Amino acid sequence: MGGREDALGREVAWSYQGGHDPPDVTSRQRGSPLMLRSMSRAPRTIRLEVFSDYTCPWCYVGWARLEKALAELPEGVEAAVEWRPFEIHPEVPVGGMPVEDLPYRPDVWEQMQEALRSNAEAEGLEVGKRPKVSNTHRALAAGSYAQAEEPGRFPAFHRRLFEGYFAEGRDLGDPGVITALATDAGLDVEHMESALDGGRYERAILDTAADARSMGISGTPTFVFDRRLAASGAQPAQVLVEAFARAASVGSDVE
Repeated sequence: MGGREDALGREVAWSYQGGHDPPDVTSRQRGSPLMLRSMSRAPRTIRLEVFSDYTCPWCYVGWARLEKALAELPEGVEAAVEWRPFEIHPEVPVGGMPVEDLPYRPDVWEQMQEALRSNAEAEGLEVGKRPKVSNTHRALAAGSYAQAEEPGRFPAFHRRLFEGYFAEGRDLGDPGVITALATDAGLDVEHMESALDGGRYERAILDTAADARSMGISGTPTFVFDRRLAASGAQPAQVLVEAFARAASVGSDVE
């Protein structure tokens, strides 16, 4: 395990698992990965799994930084990105909980929000007042649906879920909010609601939790490159670009 500090002064967690084959993933429901190609004749494909949740503030910032990194991939490197729906606070009631119930003193909470606003603003993101902490189970299932069945609209929906919560203060535990955000992103809402109400994407959430446990992941966002190298936290784009380069030098192509 190596380390360096990120833009917030936190240690960047790196892990390397050379020689370990990734577990079988063929039985899980998967969407078409986002593919960004360099101009290399024989690009090296790096599989990136992003473990995140929609009420995680650094996942909001981290995804924007990832998008920048994907536009700056080293020559000869290609990325196959898969978002993993990691429910980090399943204990939150379906109706949500007031932010005042979080275990932070008001002054500490305000410092945390100021750090978030500053970092979000640097990425062109908005952060407003959030009256409650939402239960994200249905939002995660909806994201899984979009990634698997409407992958072309997934990026817009993914962004709207983050914006709905952090910029607009909407409750992601409310099915009506999820439907409205899906409509904004152009999803087939009737099809999505049928899939969610039928429990079709519960397995995606369970599989993600199981994979996180097997890899020792307990926080979000966590970026896992080829199941060999991992970085945690909302890393700057350049750190992620360096991680892709490192993974390309030690990892293997996506199967």
